[in-house]
Amino acid sequence: MIRVHGYLGTISDALREEVTQADLVVGGQRHLDALAVPDDKRQKLGLIGPAIERIQSLPDDANVVVIASGDPLFFGVVRRIRQAGLRVEVVTAPTSLQAAFAAVALPWDDAQFVSSHSKDIETAVRLAKIHPKVGVLTAPNRGLAELVDGLAGRGKTFVLAEKIGEEGQRVRVLDEDAAKAVIADEDILSPNVVLVLEHHPDSPEALGINPELAGDVNVNGPDDPQPGSDTNPDGSDRDPIIGQIINSDAAVAHAEAIDHALKRETKKYVGPSRTGLAAAWGECDLIISHLALGATTRIIAPLLESKKTDPGVVVVDEAGRFAIPLVGGHVGGANELSRTVAEALSGTAVVSTATDSLGVPALDQLGWAYEGDVAGVTGSIIAGRPVLVVREQPWPLPPLPKNVTEDAETPAARVIVSERVAERVFADHGDDLPTVVLHPSCLVVGMGCNKGTEVESLRQLLVKTLEDNGLALGSVTRLVSHEVKAGELGLVKLANQLGVEYRTESAEALAAHDVPTPSDVVAREVGTPSVSEAAVLCQGAELLVHKTKTSDATCAIGRIPAHGHLSVVGLGPGSRDLLTPRAVEAIRNATFVAGYAPYVRQIRDLVRPGATILATKMGTEEERTQAAIEATRDGRNVAFVCGGDPAIYAMASPTLEMG
Repeated sequence: MIRVHGYLGTISDALREEVTQADLVVGGQRHLDALAVPDDKRQKLGLIGPAIERIQSLPDDANVVVIASGDPLFFGVVRRIRQAGLRVEVVTAPTSLQAAFAAVALPWDDAQFVSSHSKDIETAVRLAKIHPKVGVLTAPNRGLAELVDGLAGRGKTFVLAEKIGEEGQRVRVLDEDAAKAVIADEDILSPNVVLVLEHHPDSPEALGINPELAGDVNVNGPDDPQPGSDTNPDGSDRDPIIGQIINSDAAVAHAEAIDHALKRETKKYVGPSRTGLAAAWGECDLIISHLALGATTRIIAPLLESKKTDPGVVVVDEAGRFAIPLVGGHVGGANELSRTVAEALSGTAVVSTATDSLGVPALDQLGWAYEGDVAGVTGSIIAGRPVLVVREQPWPLPPLPKNVTEDAETPAARVIVSERVAERVFADHGDDLPTVVLHPSCLVVGMGCNKGTEVESLRQLLVKTLEDNGLALGSVTRLVSHEVKAGELGLVKLANQLGVEYRTESAEALAAHDVPTPSDVVAREVGTPSVSEAAVLCQGAELLVHKTKTSDATCAIGRIPAHGHLSVVGLGPGSRDLLTPRAVEAIRNATFVAGYAPYVRQIRDLVRPGATILATKMGTEEERTQAAIEATRDGRNVAFVCGGDPAIYAMASPTLEMG
């Protein structure tokens, strides 16, 4: 008989009695020592394989005791023992993670759990970026220090629970600075677990919700960025969590090929399909279902809530011939994933979204924040009705259908590209037509602040400055300050919340710019008469909003000059299979394609509908070079194509010379 005992800190008298009667005792070194197990009856539990082999070598009537910390059914040894074909009895106990949640009086049914014994700590970091409650079973060099480093600037609360259930138990609630101090002092006892929380455990927000599924939680609050903005819901550029529902040997092979194509390991759900798909729904951003299309549809139907929050789902058939985005094509990312999956399996992506089917760009998928009637404007684009494009600055757009132009007469809808909030735009242009306002990533925010200024104060100043000047938060692309503020937590957190780059400049670089409102006090303190305004000017931006200030901080805003992008594209020796993926991407993204006519014919099928083509004869190199440069200056994405390598006797040199 094999009995697996879980325990938390204290060894019971019943367990001691069983150990004395056992023919073999399997456990950690400290377990075996605490029970004074004789050497001939002990098996140290490191890797489980040798322990299983020794158990299998014993007679069928032998008594074996296996000791495991916490609940042996939770990231524990029972799964491996049963997979070896051995029958067991289990005496369970609470896990150290459950005990840690209990110690701070928090429900854990809406939490996610990660064991860093079997997973890289990056798994826990990635999950903690998007989930408000994550419990981590730590391991050497995969614990508090690595979690704090990976989640820097996100305002997380860390519960460090050491020696849970044992004499000397200690549970501490730490903010990021306190956690860093504990790490620096090397004041951490082993064993320990860490809870990573979005809110302090004493706050009402930390209580969470009653989930339909264990670990499920609505992480998108009302203030989260809308789909189509340039930030993820967690304000990061993290990779999405992808799960695969596997129900056959063929699915296993397909899943491995997909992992290879994605260059990462996806989360696998093997077993009952309904259970696996329901679990993945609460844990993943994207799901690849290897079930039939109908079965997948029936299982997820009661789970559907909103295209803004539901995961994208791609269905792959048994033969791997088709990858079908079922839900979340645009916002959920399923269309893009289906193409990757199809390429990995040498299959076909069956994309039925109207904009994708017709080759029309989706206005909510351009990487810019947006406001307005996306459905109404998209409907007019698909129907072929005239749609007017208004660019308040020459920001480049992707190739648009021929019915979407900047000179459309009697338009049925309108697309306006502006850094201003929609209310200001509508006031100038009128709101009689279905209209979408696209906010390009063009605004630079310069900020200075007192040491220790809280992120809330900085955000309030920024939001008020933008509102007072009618500028859109979605157009902010960079936050800049003085180099002495490189580690200023409030500024780092603000950049993370906005999902934008945080950059600092030296005092010398800042002082080199003449600004409207210099300060002698600031010059004495940090070596430059301006931080916020000079930080904007350092980015080559036009200063739109002069310095505004509170008692704690200053803020200025500028616009990065709008311009297009010119790619000089070499077509190689002429064979399509030797054309590089980067060259293909540059041609497909171009709204203006120029080149020698025979070269343009080679790639004519790659040019998107709506793009302008300039194909000229031999001897007109200067003419087409100048045209490509002028189109770029007009805010267009240009592909200037030529044969072979553009840097060898080709168009790179005249382009640089003339441009």
